[in-house]
Amino acid sequence: MFNYVMRQHPIYATYMGLHQFDGKMPEGSRESILKDIESMKQYLSLFEAFPNDELPKDKSLDRDLAIHSLKLELFEQESLRFWESIPEGVNTLGDALFPLIARNFAPFKLRLDSMLQRIEKAPRFLEETKSRIQRPVKLWVEIATESSKNLPYFLDTIISNAKSNHLNTPRLENAIKDLCESLKEYEDWLSTELIPNSQLEFAIGQEKFDKLLLLRGFDMDSSTILAFGESSIQKEKQRLKEISKKIDPSASIQQVKVKIKSKHPSSFEDALNTVKQTVQDAKQFVVESGYATIPEGEDLLVMETPSYLKHIIPFAAYFSPARFEPSKVGIYITTRQEEKTDSLVELNYASVANTAVHEGYPGHHLQLTYNALHPSLVRSLFSGTEFIEGWAHYCEEAMQLLGWRNTLEAQFMQTVDLIWRAARIIIDVRISTNRITFENAVNMLVEETGMMKSAATAEVKRYTYTPGYQLSYYLGKHLIKNIKKDAKKLWGDSFSDRRFHDLLLSSGGMPVKFLKQVIIDNET
Repeated sequence: MFNYVMRQHPIYATYMGLHQFDGKMPEGSRESILKDIESMKQYLSLFEAFPNDELPKDKSLDRDLAIHSLKLELFEQESLRFWESIPEGVNTLGDALFPLIARNFAPFKLRLDSMLQRIEKAPRFLEETKSRIQRPVKLWVEIATESSKNLPYFLDTIISNAKSNHLNTPRLENAIKDLCESLKEYEDWLSTELIPNSQLEFAIGQEKFDKLLLLRGFDMDSSTILAFGESSIQKEKQRLKEISKKIDPSASIQQVKVKIKSKHPSSFEDALNTVKQTVQDAKQFVVESGYATIPEGEDLLVMETPSYLKHIIPFAAYFSPARFEPSKVGIYITTRQEEKTDSLVELNYASVANTAVHEGYPGHHLQLTYNALHPSLVRSLFSGTEFIEGWAHYCEEAMQLLGWRNTLEAQFMQTVDLIWRAARIIIDVRISTNRITFENAVNMLVEETGMMKSAATAEVKRYTYTPGYQLSYYLGKHLIKNIKKDAKKLWGDSFSDRRFHDLLLSSGGMPVKFLKQVIIDNET
């Protein structure tokens, strides 16, 4: 199965570090999606037919994980069918090129050759992807249009890098020129054919949303999760009031927030350097505090968010290390805000300290580095969002409790983030089940978190096509803390935070339902 996935999805193979596929683009047609669906069904049957009692414990867990994940993926592909509604060809092109320019796994000339091959194949790929779209959604077509307009700026970066490396660029420039013409044609197709025939409705509805939650292994339906989110946001808002009064009893919460956010670097370049230094400081704290073990050979690059992603990533994101590259280098991107006088407020020092933990150490980077080192190919293909995002969110609180940047201002901004994550639960459930409009969801984020409207809009855009993802942060943290309580009871005196953290990290990024069994299996 693994080899099939790599052949059919060469971009994914590049991210995994299998570079024999670097010059290839996947098939973009509707038929290729349907072929993938049939292949998944066949692999599911093979896993289900394999006698579980003949397997050692780890392999048995891998089998169960594969079955769980394939059933979930088939539901998404066959029932949700976002691939029929989202014109994602341009973002796929960006994803095809980004690791080749960002990761220094080979001399730039070799990576450029792979980029050139993909750029030359890109017009064909774009044209093929048109056949997928049967039920275009207006909002998602508009997002695709933004991506199409932004990608040429990223392509310019490739040319600039080639010239700075003193490489001959005529063939590259011609290929990019042809691709830009294809992008313009693609934009025209989006505006003249898709927009007039697109639907406004994007919600999957309660029935499908509850089925999605069930398949992910949650013991809660959408109503229960919504109630959890609503009680959580009230709890965090109360905590914010208390911290605010400690900072300045005479000021309002908004006044305190403005004061804290006003403490930021003077330019985006300075902010980027601040992020880089804070990431290294967090790494050192993890080592010195004994929070978790950091594997040898890892590294984390911090860079500006590429242009083709800015409109859907308002703050920061992370790309995991390549499993099959000897060095385990992750990429942490941070987004340049709109050029306004207040454009740097979201990169204030208190927020940067929290985000560095979430995206870097001991959050995403550490967890996904461990995942890249796990010997199981099954666990390299399948993961649980509620663990990956829940772990990073859990780390924010756990690190602060250990003393990481534990000032009142840091506590204040972390609680603002907690309100944001709780709001995500509410919006995720409501927007996926058609209980809130896009505009009202944006307004809720602005009102509850003080987020700039442009950033909130970018946030909610992503929420609309990732149902069940956004609730994974706060709910995932809650589930991990429950597992931690179980571990304390089972392990008794042998429990330690470091043992618990190392065990979770070394188990791969499995859904939380499987981690419960890991804790039981490691009782002694």
